[in-house]
Amino acid sequence: MQGRMRVLLAGMLTVLALYTARLMHLQLVMVDEYTARSVQNATQQRHIVPLRGRILARDGTVLADDRVAYDLLYRGGPVPDWDHLAALLGLGSEPRQPDRTKPDEVQNGAVVAWNIPDQLVSAVEERVAGSANLYLRERLERTYPTNLAAQTIGYTAQADPVRNPGLSNNDLVGVMGLEAGLDAVLFGAPGTRQVEVDNRGTEVASQVVLTAQPGQDVTLTLDPQIQRLAEDVLAGALQYVNTDRRRVGLPTEDVVRGAIIALDPRTGEILAMASAPTFDQNVFTRRPSDPEAVTAILSDSKHVPLANRAVEAYPPASTFKIVTSSALLENGYIGPSSVYQCSASFTFGGTTWRNWDTYGKGGYTVKQAIADSCNTFFWHAAAVTPSFGVGWAPLIADVVERAHELGFGVKLDIGLPEEKTGRVPDRDWVRSQPQYNHGWLPGFTLNTIIGQGDTLATPLQIAQLISTVALSGHQVEPHLIARVGDDVFEPRVTDIPGDFYGTLREGMRMMLTDFPSRSLLGPGAFPVSVAGKTGTAQTSRGGDYTHAWFMGFSPYEAPEVAVVVFIEYGGSSSRVSVPIARDFLAGYWRLRGVEVPVKP
Repeated sequence: MQGRMRVLLAGMLTVLALYTARLMHLQLVMVDEYTARSVQNATQQRHIVPLRGRILARDGTVLADDRVAYDLLYRGGPVPDWDHLAALLGLGSEPRQPDRTKPDEVQNGAVVAWNIPDQLVSAVEERVAGSANLYLRERLERTYPTNLAAQTIGYTAQADPVRNPGLSNNDLVGVMGLEAGLDAVLFGAPGTRQVEVDNRGTEVASQVVLTAQPGQDVTLTLDPQIQRLAEDVLAGALQYVNTDRRRVGLPTEDVVRGAIIALDPRTGEILAMASAPTFDQNVFTRRPSDPEAVTAILSDSKHVPLANRAVEAYPPASTFKIVTSSALLENGYIGPSSVYQCSASFTFGGTTWRNWDTYGKGGYTVKQAIADSCNTFFWHAAAVTPSFGVGWAPLIADVVERAHELGFGVKLDIGLPEEKTGRVPDRDWVRSQPQYNHGWLPGFTLNTIIGQGDTLATPLQIAQLISTVALSGHQVEPHLIARVGDDVFEPRVTDIPGDFYGTLREGMRMMLTDFPSRSLLGPGAFPVSVAGKTGTAQTSRGGDYTHAWFMGFSPYEAPEVAVVVFIEYGGSSSRVSVPIARDFLAGYWRLRGVEVPVKP
């Protein structure tokens, strides 16, 4: 019996010795490791979202800003005063339990109510004070107070930490427009704070470790009054499009698709960049989002409201005849007084091309050909240039070179990721295209010199062209950004050589003094002198589904505004884009204090 007691006692002492040794090991040997673990469990590194820089119009009007939004979040567990809180916020059910499969909800809890109205924030704050399971979260939300220039300004979305390493899903990153193009300067730099939490994750203490740096404000050249005018004019242009549609027997449209750009050629400042149809940027940034509204915008494949048509590329049509005229004149192929027939048709190599009008008009100079947009004048002039019938002849090489000199085929890089390059079919490009394996034929040149074929240009590039010609080759870089923070943007200034800008300008003025469009923008019909050029671009849809262009400047004697109107599938340029340009210029000059009569 005593032997068994000794064995049992020895066993108990052995176990006690082992526990004592383990305890001593934990307390003395492992103390540093467990202290570190304890601190790590009690403290967390939290991301501080930086204030995003504002986007401002030239007069300080806020186009994009941050606002502090308050959301009610639930960590799980009992909520004693839920009925009163639910009644206050109009909530009809118990709060949803946090989804433990989502890291964000594990850390922050489930959102009970988004965007609590400002007038209720104080009352909700009182109700949840001291609650272990509910709390108010401050969050930054991007807002667009005016909704002006939606495609140009763009919008933001919550960052995806996978695609945006180092950012949290509460950070705001640009998705399109200037918000995306200038994201690096608008975003700023995130900060870090160290928080102490209890066993439920409730924050009990906080200390900023790294201060967040706000993004820089960006001031644009856009004039909000002129921008609003351009958008209103585009919206009201449906009458012209549908009148022309009915005239040619096509179905009417319910929305105008197009763009208007206005800039000051003296400074290169873009005063308006409107694209239609437009959209509400706040649909993408307001929380909770409206899935139906978001889907309606994203799935609209007919109207594509997210497209910024001011920087999309299209056939420039007869606006490109200014480039062709310049190449013909500057390279000595023709002179200002050279005369070629403006016939109803032109035949070369057994193929007949037709002018837009059905009858011959006799001999034209280049000024008359510009004013009346006579295709056959340019074809007759081209056909007698050296080696015209042998492929890549000197004329097409000179036209391509002049197009490049005037800014075609390259992006203007105004801060918009969506801007297209356009295209001038130069020799390198032609050689890379399988459809030209047989070589370049004279017919391709005939198409190119009137702005058809493979030539593509953006309305922005056309705006640069008309501004350059308006100032006789003095080209001030078109730009949207006036200032980033305190740094003022200095545009590039180039003088493009040329002896015949005056001839080009006179031809564009003649369009509005001697030809039918004078009834809208000519002397006696409009109080300020205007020069311009139309273009009606053939499209893959064929027939009368044409794009309508107008580019012009005013006053003719001392240009201060250049304008480009582009209407996608708008029809006849003279019946659609010219009246739209008249509406815009009338509004512009009224803003300048000029009395403009009601349209004749």
